[in-house]
Amino acid sequence: MGIDQETAVELLRERYARGGLPLEEFRRLMSHLMVTTDPIECQAILDELPPEPAHEDDRMTLRRVEPTRSSARKAHRISAFFGEVDRGGVLWELGPETHVSATFGEAKIDVRMAKLVEGENILRLSALFGEISVIVPHGLQVFIEGSARFGEVSVPGHSIAGITASEEFSIGSERGNSYLRIEAVANFGEVKIVTL
Repeated sequence: MGIDQETAVELLRERYARGGLPLEEFRRLMSHLMVTTDPIECQAILDELPPEPAHEDDRMTLRRVEPTRSSARKAHRISAFFGEVDRGGVLWELGPETHVSATFGEAKIDVRMAKLVEGENILRLSALFGEISVIVPHGLQVFIEGSARFGEVSVPGHSIAGITASEEFSIGSERGNSYLRIEAVANFGEVKIVTL
């Protein structure tokens, strides 16, 4: 029993983002994952991870991860793994939840062309040594939770950057049937959000 390379990389990235894994160990394990596609080898590499430390931040992590486990809110996934993805130009489905990851790659997401569900639509962005660009319609109400670790999350006139930084804020004022929640994490990467 094993795990595919892309899933293993995503799990390792998420573990590093939660903290408790030294950068050197993260780089070592990531370099091993980059040279194998064998599911058994990928699982063996993940098995080398040390146990996660228990701390107060776990409650926040559990709260944020919980919606993705719900079968009623099946998430769409977009992944740029050593490559490039451009989601725009044609209608596509964003709601109720879409996960976008750029691992050593680049993803371009145009929300103006996205089909939103009524109420909350969640866009989870994760840039690990990669770049994600997001265009949101002017006026759409967007709640942003951004965090950066040796990376940057930016919107026009505002930036979250540094060794470790996080902030929550909102843009847009249009009160319609739908709104967008963006949860952006930039680890050695960049997330750019623009309005057009």
